[in-house]
Amino acid sequence: MKIALLHNHFNEEHLDEVKSRMLNMGSPTIHIVWMECFGHYAALEGCHRLRSAYDLGIDPTFAEVEYSDEMCSSVLGYDENEENHPISEVCDESYKKVILEF
Repeated sequence: MKIALLHNHFNEEHLDEVKSRMLNMGSPTIHIVWMECFGHYAALEGCHRLRSAYDLGIDPTFAEVEYSDEMCSSVLGYDENEENHPISEVCDESYKKVILEF
């Protein structure tokens, strides 16, 4: 399963904290959207959790959300405004992002 991370930046210190918590709490659940045209999913949240799970060899649990021009998501790190954006807007360029394979 290929998952595109919708924002590329991350903080190493925070990543280490997330890994530590994940070792105690187990697999995270991440909301994702299927991108038929690219053949991968796009993560609407949890880029640090996905990076951590990948590094630790843990398979996350995924909750699929429908691709939509109307339903909104606030993907932290998508833009500087931190506002809600249509899912289609935040996912349509997911092919340009880091893609992890679980």
